[in-house]
Amino acid sequence: MAEVQTAGDIAKTGSFQVDDATIAKMREIAKVVYDDPAKISDFERDPLGFAKSVNGFEPPAGFHLHVADANNNLVPAEDDGIFGAETRPTWDRLEFRVGYKTYSLVACC
Repeated sequence: MAEVQTAGDIAKTGSFQVDDATIAKMREIAKVVYDDPAKISDFERDPLGFAKSVNGFEPPAGFHLHVADANNNLVPAEDDGIFGAETRPTWDRLEFRVGYKTYSLVACC
């Protein structure tokens, strides 16, 4: 089994790359959800499966997916305390977003 890396580890080592094909696939997924908001529930149930079904997209190892709206609401929502909670004195998060109009696909770890 591969060692789980923290966001800080990934950022320091540069162990992921985002190319034009990745950006295009992420934008397409954001567009699919923007164009048909009813699909957000399908995405919420299985973000990785939904993304793969749209165009074969898989995030880099260690990343998971969300859709963010114009108000930065994440679907699926992060569990309380995952990042930025007052109860966590330190935390790290690495994410990249690719958007279509007011929706973006967020890959983060």
